[in-house]
Amino acid sequence: MNFKAKLNSTYDRLYDLRERFLGYPKLHEIFKRHNGFDLALHDPWTYNEWVVHKIIFDRDPLLIQTTDKFAVRDYVRQKLGAKAAEEILIPIYHVSKNGRDFPEELWQKEFFMKANHGSGTNKLVMPGADPQKTLQLAKTWLNSSYGQRRHEWAYRDIPRKIICEKVIRNEEGNIPMDIKFYCFYGKVKFILFFNGRFGKPSRAFTDPDLRPIPGVQSGIPDLEDIPSYSTHQKMIELAEILSKPFVHARADFYSVGGKIYFGELTQYSGGGIEHFKSYEINLALGLLWRPEYKDKSVWDCIQEASAK
Repeated sequence: MNFKAKLNSTYDRLYDLRERFLGYPKLHEIFKRHNGFDLALHDPWTYNEWVVHKIIFDRDPLLIQTTDKFAVRDYVRQKLGAKAAEEILIPIYHVSKNGRDFPEELWQKEFFMKANHGSGTNKLVMPGADPQKTLQLAKTWLNSSYGQRRHEWAYRDIPRKIICEKVIRNEEGNIPMDIKFYCFYGKVKFILFFNGRFGKPSRAFTDPDLRPIPGVQSGIPDLEDIPSYSTHQKMIELAEILSKPFVHARADFYSVGGKIYFGELTQYSGGGIEHFKSYEINLALGLLWRPEYKDKSVWDCIQEASAK
């Protein structure tokens, strides 16, 4: 880790200590601004409150490995076995600790450049891209923290790297749809299909049987049709294996031509500031975190939340 990265890592720890001592006033302020209601940090009920509760109180070291976009690959190998893991892990062309040592041949192909210690730090790099601008962005990412204003602890202690990854495209030559499996107590409870990440986005929420769940989030158009993949049940199986050690984790995959690719495991989905269409749906998805609801379906929770 270079000097700038060490400096902001030290600042992150001091900021966390100060806010903890004061009772997390800025976190409460951010939460209310995004959610419209006060954060019940010690008695969470809504989905977003549970995410923040996990951020503050869960110090399982496995969160660091599974949040790290590079180290999570070893976790996948441990859970699935080397052969099964290699079938779903996207090939990596290069890994850099300093953002300067990209091999010359890399610039002749398209690749995704990602920082392993953040979310949203990814860029599609095409042949002919300006190497200097790309490398400068890589250095900026390596020198920058992610999520520490909201105390997203697992990101803070990840050894920082830049990953250059093969671009997966579907039969039409487009970036494939993101398929996000929300798992609770090792079981998929609902799914987000997100299309058009680099174009016109659209999305749909469904239960594990692909029945649409209306009114979860607003702001992005609904998918016209719910996709049905031949790999659907296999993706559910993989998501449940990978999420089993956690009360809640989101497992992301792609499916192209009957082949599954692993995307990532997300421990703090939405960061506690995800915009839900109503308090009731936020509450319904929050019920899924509670152990007494682990055998309930998302529909059971929606019905109960609507009755409150």
